[in-house]
Amino acid sequence: MVKAVNRDFNQKSQFKNLRFERKFIFQHLGLEDLIRNVVFTNSFGFEEIYTRRTVNNIYFDDNNFSFYKQNVAGDERREKYRLRWYNDVFSEIQSPTLEIKRKYGEVGDKISYKMDGFKADLNNLNLDAVTDKIVHALKEKGHVYPISRLQSLFPALYNSYERRYFLSHCQHFRITVDFNMAFFNPHFQSNYRVADRSIHDIVLELKYGREHDAESRILSQQIGARLSKNSKYVRGMDCIHS
Repeated sequence: MVKAVNRDFNQKSQFKNLRFERKFIFQHLGLEDLIRNVVFTNSFGFEEIYTRRTVNNIYFDDNNFSFYKQNVAGDERREKYRLRWYNDVFSEIQSPTLEIKRKYGEVGDKISYKMDGFKADLNNLNLDAVTDKIVHALKEKGHVYPISRLQSLFPALYNSYERRYFLSHCQHFRITVDFNMAFFNPHFQSNYRVADRSIHDIVLELKYGREHDAESRILSQQIGARLSKNSKYVRGMDCIHS
């Protein structure tokens, strides 16, 4: 992962931190059973490394929904913009991070722009105001690179879920387990929760650098579930517009 703090994204470095993110969907297994029987019983010695957190996201797209279409079409090179923060109260944005995720075939990277001290209440902002407030905060922090692109985007999806984090004994592999996923349509400005759509699947995501891809195949076999293309953005958009 590349973090851009008070500087523009260096285009020359974009291919130096590529990693795989393999996703597995579990539909008929409880959270504790999954952690006990899948995460903790493989030969890689995973341990939980953080406390549970609630992850909140605003996904942005343009008027043609280009990011959505790129993902559905499986374009080799694609990107998405999202604002992420951690808070049990979804509407209260506190010290978020703007993230640009880029995909190059099967691998990708992430550029992060932190906005420490930023606060906003989604209940009091319309869609234009959300983007304007973020752009203003980026300018104050000196994050120039994403501003021009972000100004042409709008909030297309709100998303929230709980996450737990695990690290292998060799420290080459990370697992995140996402559950209690909910999606909201931001276009219901008076009450976006009217369009609340929940999914009860559990998403296990395996993350590692390119140099460990061969070894990862052993771990993938031990996880014992089929790989999925699962994209929370695509899945959420399909849910709220179905």
